[in-house]
Amino acid sequence: MRRIITIIVLVVAAVSFLAFRPATTTDATAVEGVWKSVHVTITNDEGTEEREITQPNLLIYTGSHYATIFVVGQEPRAELPEDPTDEQLLAAWRQLRANAGTYEVKGNEIHTKVTVAKNPNATAEQAENSVSFEVDGDTLVQTFTNDAGTFKLVVKFARVE
Repeated sequence: MRRIITIIVLVVAAVSFLAFRPATTTDATAVEGVWKSVHVTITNDEGTEEREITQPNLLIYTGSHYATIFVVGQEPRAELPEDPTDEQLLAAWRQLRANAGTYEVKGNEIHTKVTVAKNPNATAEQAENSVSFEVDGDTLVQTFTNDAGTFKLVVKFARVE
């Protein structure tokens, strides 16, 4: 009888451990899919600023490639007239960021290497970046920091179906 009680206690403990373990993961396959950034927190020497992201954007991870395109700023881009001026084109183009390339997950970091980008400097330099990440269900959080530790950018993404 004592042995049966011990076994039951061990089974209940194991099930409880599995049921209540953290839901977050840094599993490489967990990042695969299409994401939309929804919130950003910026921390620097001047303090912390939080804001909702209202501009269009997408971040796509496949097996080994990624692509991202987004509009910076808080205000929507102005629609272009049928025959836009150079200034109007530049204003619309300036707010757009886009790049794509390969990525690899190592532990809790995503390492990217740019293959093509709106900014030609990124491809000429074969820019490589890394970002720490965490996935919790349909939420991806990426944390960018500078080497000096004086700047931190935390971006929260929602999975797009």
